[in-house]
Amino acid sequence: MTQLDELRKNIDEIDQKIITLLAQRFKYTEEVGIYKAKSHLNAQDTNRESQQFQRIMQLSEQNALNPEYSYEIYRRIIDIVISRHQELVTMEG
Repeated sequence: MTQLDELRKNIDEIDQKIITLLAQRFKYTEEVGIYKAKSHLNAQDTNRESQQFQRIMQLSEQNALNPEYSYEIYRRIIDIVISRHQELVTMEG
């Protein structure tokens, strides 16, 4: 196995873990969305988002990851979650 093959194998293993964790995360955000819909809460909670982004930026810096990368990734994830929560509110309403 070449060095490139080994590096790619490591990336593939990490991707598998990331997808597993994303699936778990979306499971919980789905439950949050259902709760919000039943409780007539807004799909988007800007205070919570702000707290999350502060935490994510801090974690990025602690792990020597460019915070801009984390911001872009999590911005997209959170936008998907908000969109789903809006769908759930519409379904509940």
